[in-house]
Amino acid sequence: MAFEESLKGTRFEEYSLLQLLEAYFGSPLTCKREEEDAFLKAKEHFFGELLTACGSDRSRIWLEKVAKMQAAGWKMVHRRFVSESDRSGLFEDIKLVCEALDNLPAGKNERERLPVFSSRITKDPHWFDPDTFCGALFLNALFTLFFDEELKGGEARAEAYYRAGLIIDEISNFTTLCGLTAYKGDAGDPVWQAAFQNSQVLQVPLLNLSRVERVVSPLKIVFALENPGVFTALVDLFHGRSPLPPMVCTFGQPRLATLVLLDMLAKSGTQIFYSGDFDPEGLMIADKLEKRYKENFKFWRFSVEDYEKSLSESALNKKRLSILNNITSPELAAVKERIMETKKAGYQELLLEELCTDIIDVIS
Repeated sequence: MAFEESLKGTRFEEYSLLQLLEAYFGSPLTCKREEEDAFLKAKEHFFGELLTACGSDRSRIWLEKVAKMQAAGWKMVHRRFVSESDRSGLFEDIKLVCEALDNLPAGKNERERLPVFSSRITKDPHWFDPDTFCGALFLNALFTLFFDEELKGGEARAEAYYRAGLIIDEISNFTTLCGLTAYKGDAGDPVWQAAFQNSQVLQVPLLNLSRVERVVSPLKIVFALENPGVFTALVDLFHGRSPLPPMVCTFGQPRLATLVLLDMLAKSGTQIFYSGDFDPEGLMIADKLEKRYKENFKFWRFSVEDYEKSLSESALNKKRLSILNNITSPELAAVKERIMETKKAGYQELLLEELCTDIIDVIS
């Protein structure tokens, strides 16, 4: 090279240009390809070491998806790995998450409160709080394992914990019902039995629901209603009848406690008849419930004719109408198209008489 030729006869002639540049910058110079190869080797070694520490298939599956950038929350791991400054700390954090996944209470068919579980794994009750790095990573690991996607919203988070056997928000997360009984073993729960026999409505917190093993509808069906106004109106219409019809109120988007209740009912072979509003959000709830309960689920009053009867003057904007594009159930296709045409919502309250007649036909 011309530059190296110019060094001849000087005290630098025994050095190459590369050596001089490395001496000037104080570090070895590498090409981009070499840097990429070194990064990939470091990454492979990093995850290889972690995989050897896995105690179960559960943590191993999650780790492999993180390494392949397929897991929920993988970016938070890779951002910290790329920075290089705290790889040892990242390694220890991931090891703790793996240990948590290896020891989920659900694996032993048990329930444990999140702070107690966190203390058992890390000696710190707040280590897995969702606003910490490890807490967010652990929650994304649960999303990956149970849902195979990154979910958002409080109810999705609560369900992920519940599936793992971890309990949070046991009191304010409740479900409202009537006409149902509950059992632990062969023994009926006395509170549920008293409400059933005396035609009373129950509000059951997740804490109490987690203490029963089975929930039973004597008719092998349950009527699930989106709106509390409709639910209470039907309770009033059946006042004096003992027992009340088996009904559940979802209060719009079902809380975890309601999903747990419906899961128990579906497991016992109960048919779930669901009725809700004719707006994008109402159809989305119905669509999700149908996917969750499959053969145990029945759409209740979701025909185009029912929509026309319930039609209001409440206009739907483009943003809300776009939600309908996510609805895939064939049984909702016709009413979905009609809502797109009218751009108006229909409300369950306007079908109260029909809903009451349907219930009478079943329970008579």
